[in-house]
Amino acid sequence: MRVFVAFDIPDSVKSKVLELERLIGEKSKRIRLVGRDNMHITLKFLGEQPYQAVNRIVELAREVAEQHSHFNINLNRAGVFKDLVNPRVLWLGEENGEYVKISSDLNEKLDIFRPSDDTPFCHLTIGRMKWIERGEVLSVLRLCRDFLNRERVDFRVDSFYLYESILSPKGAMYKKIEKFSLR
Repeated sequence: MRVFVAFDIPDSVKSKVLELERLIGEKSKRIRLVGRDNMHITLKFLGEQPYQAVNRIVELAREVAEQHSHFNINLNRAGVFKDLVNPRVLWLGEENGEYVKISSDLNEKLDIFRPSDDTPFCHLTIGRMKWIERGEVLSVLRLCRDFLNRERVDFRVDSFYLYESILSPKGAMYKKIEKFSLR
């Protein structure tokens, strides 16, 4: 089964992000926007794991959750991954020390299942793109930054989840397997 660990996004924040996505959709048709049901902030991607491994993943993730307190996330920046020459992902994010601590602790515990990919960065993927011109990307980034200057996109985090990612021709569907409450 294909699994990852992530924070859920509250409905109030999803509504704001969907409003931003509507504006992006009016400006660009080359960005495939993330739907409401797939919004999350990944802490650790584990990929394909045998069913037998899930119980151990749950135990280790619970240990991490018990070591951390609730905190706030304020999505106050917009950007792209890979880079402006070859952008693939449009995101909203922030520098968040508590996110980095939790992600790093999860990586330390769960690296036996899959090594860490990148340096942890707190971000919500809102779109994916290919073959898009730099000017169009810059225009969308300006739109996102203007939106974030008008709207506060923040929320309190008091738990995270182990999700299963089910791939289909229509795209990925995410199913919550286990909840981990922060102390």
